[in-house]
Amino acid sequence: SDVLANGRESRWAVFFDIDWSAGGKIVLPVLDRSLRDALDAGELRIETDESTSSLRYHDQTFPLRAGTHTSDVERALSEQHYTLAYWREAPLNYRRFFDVGDLVGVRQEDEDVFQAIHALVLQLVESGTVSGLRVDHIDGLFDPAQYLARLANLVPTANLIVEKVLAGEERLPEVWPVAGTTGYEFLNAVNGLFVEPEGLDVLQGAYAEFTGRRRSFPDVVFDSKQQVVRDLFPAELRGLARELAAFASPEVSLEELADVLGVVAAAFPVYRTYISEPEVSPRDRNVIEQAFSEARRRIGGKDALDILEHVLLVDVPAEQREACLRFVMRWQQFTGPLAAKGLEDTALYRYNALLSMNEVGADPGGLRAVSPVALHEFNIRRQEHTPHSLNATATHDTKRGEDVRARLNVLSELADEWVEHQRRWSELNSGLKTSLHGEHSPSANDETLIYQTLVGAWPLSQADVPGFRERLRSYLIKAAREAKERTSWLDPNNEYESALTGFANALFDSRAFLDDFLPFQRRVAKHAVTNSLAQVVLKIASPGVPDIYQGTELWDLSLVDPDNRRPVDFAKRARLLDEISQSEPSIELAQELLSNWQEGRIKLYITHKCLSFRRANAALFSEGDYVALEVVGRHAERVLAFARRNEDTWAVAVIPRLVAGLGSPPLGDVWRDTSVVLPDTAPKRWSNVFTGELLTAPNGVISLANTFAVLPISLLATVQT
Repeated sequence: SDVLANGRESRWAVFFDIDWSAGGKIVLPVLDRSLRDALDAGELRIETDESTSSLRYHDQTFPLRAGTHTSDVERALSEQHYTLAYWREAPLNYRRFFDVGDLVGVRQEDEDVFQAIHALVLQLVESGTVSGLRVDHIDGLFDPAQYLARLANLVPTANLIVEKVLAGEERLPEVWPVAGTTGYEFLNAVNGLFVEPEGLDVLQGAYAEFTGRRRSFPDVVFDSKQQVVRDLFPAELRGLARELAAFASPEVSLEELADVLGVVAAAFPVYRTYISEPEVSPRDRNVIEQAFSEARRRIGGKDALDILEHVLLVDVPAEQREACLRFVMRWQQFTGPLAAKGLEDTALYRYNALLSMNEVGADPGGLRAVSPVALHEFNIRRQEHTPHSLNATATHDTKRGEDVRARLNVLSELADEWVEHQRRWSELNSGLKTSLHGEHSPSANDETLIYQTLVGAWPLSQADVPGFRERLRSYLIKAAREAKERTSWLDPNNEYESALTGFANALFDSRAFLDDFLPFQRRVAKHAVTNSLAQVVLKIASPGVPDIYQGTELWDLSLVDPDNRRPVDFAKRARLLDEISQSEPSIELAQELLSNWQEGRIKLYITHKCLSFRRANAALFSEGDYVALEVVGRHAERVLAFARRNEDTWAVAVIPRLVAGLGSPPLGDVWRDTSVVLPDTAPKRWSNVFTGELLTAPNGVISLANTFAVLPISLLATVQT
């Protein structure tokens, strides 16, 4: 407000990322029509109270500079340090948070700004109130490496974690003084472990057949980014094109430059590069070359492409390098938000082959399962490079709850059966669709979104079904608007949204549908219990720091925000935890909790026992080695086993996967010819953390029939002699 009233003279003006060169006015993209039309319609007015005057537009109020002539609105506006503009066409001259016009970027690269903003952070760390800092949206900064170096210098004792989405094989820049990330790469690696590869292929093929959509996931991502550039970031694109023109010949138009900027940004294989000096790192050079190779594949060779490539590689004459670097660093602040909005908030709502694979950090190179060998490699690399990264399986930004994903992954194991169910449901429910402009609505793509969401998030208690019914309605509207195909946040299509939610709502009252759906859904939910419990053990026993998102101590059947930010009944969880923690681990307790799995106490129990064991053996998990263990026997590929070792202290985690065909849960004799082979130096006697059982491995082999006799997951601890 002070900057709007006083312009560049405001003491706060230096804090915000504003380009004052364009007439010295801040362009505010708040009007729903042109300024001329808004003035003619009388939508702008001046309000005066006893001490101040302000400019009013609908429910928004803007301060007026001192000495403003308030008798005439148009004259008053001309005297301000800002101007109002139509939001679709505003030539923005400030950096904003994604596409949110009233959240202005702060210039953290300025030392004085940095010190002022972090004064409270310093105070909290020095007082001992805070021992670690999570830095969100790191890719939005002008110079992330500089910022993190300053932060590490300011609070050297604090553990720094960055919210950085790593795409594909991308790694954190080695120069960043951080402990690791907030864990999206862990989430996707672990989730992929429970996806059956051949089943995923079946689902992707059936999805293309059912919906008529045959474009690959990478193509969907590219198209989504292109649309986001056009609809959400046109002002940013035009601004970059104007800067790029300084390096181009007059024959290359601004329109051509803007076009290639959009294509190259959409072709970027990662969120951004980190160039801050003329020497471009091999990593960043490789990213840029990949992007231009893809761009030329799509649009052919163009002069404007050549110009942009030279600029992004800082391959310009010495006298242009300073301006070139400034452009590149601005560009880098553009590709990150574009990736977030184009991939996370568009493509992941358009491609619905298997929704459990559609998560933050999903690989635009293609959705794929993860083998036990690949997960071992991931964990070993993590242990070597970022052993204190967070291990996340749910966050405030995940697209669906961790146990919803666990259920949906079962569909890859029951792929043929799922395909048949979906075909039958579609025929059965065809009469519930609405005819809109010659098409049956909702679309087949949204129909499969509905069926998978019902399978994944259907409540465990009948009493919760009415609430879920309303939550589903809100979710479907958000999902459809994010997809930006039949409706969007910019242009809501009420007709289509009514058809979409009306169809979904009618399913709850269709006895014919429910009679076929509910038995299948219950089977999937029961199979998923093993996936969910295995995910908990993996999260806590793997290299990294387990991140337990609020409420996920019990079954997490939430959908995307705001659904996953609903109030959590912590009193209930505290009461259940108190009851569980008073009991010693035993076979009887484990059996009772598993037989009543719907209550969620079994998940709370496994979480509690794993965390308690980890706390009691802190050095084992913070400093211990990660040892991939060999599994032999008939079901070897259905098991992942590893040890954590620190001198004479050991722990062994044994995780089943893809076991829907072995029982729900798969226990005892089904594992009779499958075993885990221990290293020669491993102990021979073990204690099961969850059941208290004592197990022996006299020949260096752990029998899974024994370790999975009571529970379908296992964490074994050294028995001290």
